[in-house]
Amino acid sequence: MKANYVYTTNPAQIGKFLCVIQSAGVPPKLTSTHLQALGFKSTNDRPLLTIAKALGFASSTGQPTERWQQYRNKSQSKAVLAQGIQEHYSELFKMYPDANLKDTEALHNFFSTHTTVGASTLKFIIATFKALVGLADFETEASIVTPTPAAPTSAATTAAPFLGEPQTTGLLLQKQTKGGVTVNINIELALPENATQETFDAFFKSMKKHLMD
Repeated sequence: MKANYVYTTNPAQIGKFLCVIQSAGVPPKLTSTHLQALGFKSTNDRPLLTIAKALGFASSTGQPTERWQQYRNKSQSKAVLAQGIQEHYSELFKMYPDANLKDTEALHNFFSTHTTVGASTLKFIIATFKALVGLADFETEASIVTPTPAAPTSAATTAAPFLGEPQTTGLLLQKQTKGGVTVNINIELALPENATQETFDAFFKSMKKHLMD
């Protein structure tokens, strides 16, 4: 089966859209209506939604992910973008570890054999890829703690089939009893990859209620 790669007929808008992610508030859901409210009113801007999802900035249903939050940190935004690019174009980077440095001919040879699109669309796929890598940093690693995938039997796996692979997040607490004994509490919570800020807030609120009070 041929792989699908995102593209836009107006790659120049990608940089503008990514700048808006850093400057505007985080929406509860990324939709075409929200895109228009941000100033991207042309129908040619609609592929930005698909690009955001493909790069892991939003879930398949449009909710901003942790990567969206991480990209808002300008000190590591370019490295965060590079991670998303390497994930979406994983087959390309398997063939060329330095795919971000390859010329148009090499990219054309790859995409022409990994897609079934016409010549005009192929040009847009290549232009989109080059626009993305031009905004990313593949040399510097972002200071991001990547969650470890949770066991497939976790509740998150069965409860959220559309939310991507479940992830775990860990926290070590220390609580001192009245007798002076220090108790270490190691907590691991399985969450979907695109868990929102509300998910984390609810977790810590519950933790405070049951463990800290």
